Amino acid sequence: MSTRSTILASACAAALCVFSAPAFADFSGVLAGDYSNYSAGSGGGSLNSWGASGDGMFGLGQNFAGQIDAGYHNLSGSGISIDNWDVDGSVFWRGTMGRIGAVVGYDSLSGGGGSGHVTNYGGFGEWFAGSMFTLGAKGGAFTGSGSSGSDYLAAAATFYAMPDLAFRGGYDYDSFGSGGGSANTWSIQGEWLVSERTPVSIYAGYANSHISGAPSINTWSVGLKIYTDPEGPAPLVERQRMGAEQWGTTTGPVGTFLSF
Repeated sequence: MSTRSTILASACAAALCVFSAPAFADFSGVLAGDYSNYSAGSGGGSLNSWGASGDGMFGLGQNFAGQIDAGYHNLSGSGISIDNWDVDGSVFWRGTMGRIGAVVGYDSLSGGGGSGHVTNYGGFGEWFAGSMFTLGAKGGAFTGSGSSGSDYLAAAATFYAMPDLAFRGGYDYDSFGSGGGSANTWSIQGEWLVSERTPVSIYAGYANSHISGAPSINTWSVGLKIYTDPEGPAPLVERQRMGAEQWGTTTGPVGTFLSF
């Protein structure tokens, strides 16, 4: 089976699991669709990204959980079109005060006159600092075709202004191997759960990335999420803390696309 077929099968499996959530005793899932615009300063042009993703978390007993994430995005603009397929798996411990875990992921990119792949591995942790704040940290490494290996580190703080309204500020650092430079990214995102009974949320965010030897990149994004689990109505803060991990399993805004 080809790499692309394997990733597509994983994405379909993740989506099927999300829609089949009531069949599992301890399951939480998230389906998301999003649009982003990447624009480079100093006349560097822009790219548009459309895509979808699915996250499915399964309880493993003794406060442990496993998770599968998969997605597809297409980046287009300036005469190019790039397809990005991704899949990752993680295992983590979860408790009333936070969670900590490890993740391994794979991205396949094709189009624009070339192709490449990225493998990432690392760890993450979150601390539920009271009812209104969640603090997180993550880090690891990624290697890609034609790359000598790179590292990523990140931190984030989420503020729950209301149980169904969250604001997250974050910082990401990506180092692109020996002589490859680095990127520093600051970001902010807001998410509002429209209904606890019909758990659909909308979100929007902005990020600014400063990359060594290149124009800075401004990223605007909007999206929609559907939360699924068998427990019934719940506020956003509970779904994010007790449900599928959405932040710790990612490598950062620019790490994936600049590492191959």
